Amino acid sequence: MNFKRRSIFFLIGLIGMTGAVFAQSDYPNKPITLIIPFPAGGVTDVVGREVAKNLTKYLKQPVVVENKAGAGGNIGTLALARSKPDGYTLGILTVSAMSIAPHITKNLGFNPEKDFTPITNVVRTDGAILANSSTPYNTVKELVVYAKENPGKVSYASVGNGSIPHLTAEMFAQQAGISLLHVPYKGAAPALQDLLANIINLSFETSLVSAMGNMSSGRVKIIATTGPQRAAAAPNVPTIAESGYPNFSAQGWFGLFGPANLPPAIEDALNKATTAALRDPEVISRFEKLGVIPDPLTQASFISFMQVENKKWAAVAKTLNLQLD
Repeated sequence: MNFKRRSIFFLIGLIGMTGAVFAQSDYPNKPITLIIPFPAGGVTDVVGREVAKNLTKYLKQPVVVENKAGAGGNIGTLALARSKPDGYTLGILTVSAMSIAPHITKNLGFNPEKDFTPITNVVRTDGAILANSSTPYNTVKELVVYAKENPGKVSYASVGNGSIPHLTAEMFAQQAGISLLHVPYKGAAPALQDLLANIINLSFETSLVSAMGNMSSGRVKIIATTGPQRAAAAPNVPTIAESGYPNFSAQGWFGLFGPANLPPAIEDALNKATTAALRDPEVISRFEKLGVIPDPLTQASFISFMQVENKKWAAVAKTLNLQLD
């Protein structure tokens, strides 16, 4: 190859690199899609829409929510994994898909460690055991006694097989020595509808969003919360740990992700915008009223956090011997 031809190729490459850098520095210059892997109305959707609204404000471009529900959140999660890594398709992904599903699902279709770019955690959530108003138990102790007297007849809803409510319920049943009937739903909203209609006895929630909105009306009862300490949104409700099972603890989390190979400049821009929004006093207040805890993290801290969560739920899945197709 002569000098003239090498110079031409060099200029072409330089132009391409300059264009890529310019495209990233100009990010975003069009609307962004935010995938929520659950139906509208559930806590993931509520949190995701709050994130979308605030990213719209900070990024000066519309962030449009797209609900892709099914398979305990795995359908929407897979859609994000297959999207173009240009920063215009993002997703709110959960502990269920990222830290639980890999240990209990044979044909997941995505690899949490390889197929995504972690941007930041968004919130942590204290879960709860909710019971419909017609159930004869009001405490963990009463629930356990009733379940032992009626094995397999106490039903509970979750947002799908392999979801954190599913594992939380089974972990509780194992520690309490009881048998519960699992009824999976495609999302939190339809599960709540059947709980309120007294079709389902219990619901293992990932947050207190549903509980706080219905407890005051007397339509549901909070039997206990699932976190290590009492929830700030429900300080009078005991935890499962203090109700006789001291080693019990289960919290949810929702993080912001892009597909793998997201350009570092875009990743950094999204982290800065999201963490700034999550530190806004008005956003903090709105989230706390919902019973969720804003948890903005650096990218490195978020990755370390997920590694700890991965080990924790891998151990739980192994103990419960759950395996899904």
